[in-house]
Amino acid sequence: MQTQNEMGFIKSLFDFSMTNFITMRVIRVLYILLTVLVVVAGAFATLSGIIMLFTEGPSGLLVAILAPLGTLLYLILIRLWVEFLANLYRIGDNTQKMVKALPNE
Repeated sequence: MQTQNEMGFIKSLFDFSMTNFITMRVIRVLYILLTVLVVVAGAFATLSGIIMLFTEGPSGLLVAILAPLGTLLYLILIRLWVEFLANLYRIGDNTQKMVKALPNE
């Protein structure tokens, strides 16, 4: 049987027997995309708060302060979620290796 690294991504994607997993390849890209999205949204919200500070007063200050904190919170939650998924994958992978290492009965 070919390992995950030996098989191409597209071939692994269409492996209907589910013997080759793409989880660790996809999760890295997903993490990068989500991080970029959250940082861009946080920067936009912070800039909007700064603009609101000069046009609407104190409510803009609240937004300018809370937007970076919210961005940081979302980044932490995304990282926790990605680590959780990666650990689930590793648990499954290690369990599969343990079962293969058992002597046949």
